[in-house]
Amino acid sequence: MMPVNHPPSERLLAYSTGAADVPLRLLLETHLSFCPACTREVGRLTAPGGTLLEAVPEEPVPAGLFERIWAEASRHEPPRPVEGVPLPASVLAELPPAEAWRWHPVPGSGSRTARLVREAPGGCGLFLVQMKPGARFPRHAHPGGEESMVLAGGVWDRGRFLEVGDWDSAPAGSSHELRADEKEGCWALIREECEDVKLTGWRGVLQRAASLLSH
Repeated sequence: MMPVNHPPSERLLAYSTGAADVPLRLLLETHLSFCPACTREVGRLTAPGGTLLEAVPEEPVPAGLFERIWAEASRHEPPRPVEGVPLPASVLAELPPAEAWRWHPVPGSGSRTARLVREAPGGCGLFLVQMKPGARFPRHAHPGGEESMVLAGGVWDRGRFLEVGDWDSAPAGSSHELRADEKEGCWALIREECEDVKLTGWRGVLQRAASLLSH
């Protein structure tokens, strides 16, 4: 099944021109691994740059360059698939090893999250979220914008059911809750512009208490 919901055109343009930050680039690359339509669009957006490069006069390749590149590439092992985690190999290659991921359960929700990439302290980050079948990720507020996509299973968000490859977004200042598919649960990859997502209700009280204790 092909994704129905796609990233906006300006996001694909940012990816094509190299303007996307690392969390956004990895999120988009993951979506592209599921979506032939957006892959074709990225090809269309990058075509003018390729035409310009073809018009540039050729320069001789330095002697031994290929051998040096090959030697450097050979020093790095290919990424190992992480059992049960539906991330493409190209994205896993840029992430810390799975053993270093720090999972944090969301109390009483059947969900857990792990931060995979942090752009800068207090800045945007890339998160992996796992929700058990039927789990509810509690209502939470976003000080910054959120962009996400479903990796496996499915999830209900604001009256829409999102499936594998589907893109979703929540603007800064919004709040919502999520409910995973009753049979398959959900894996999602999420970019948060501001990592300080605020839970509501009693979970928010626990979150604020934990924050105070950590300082």
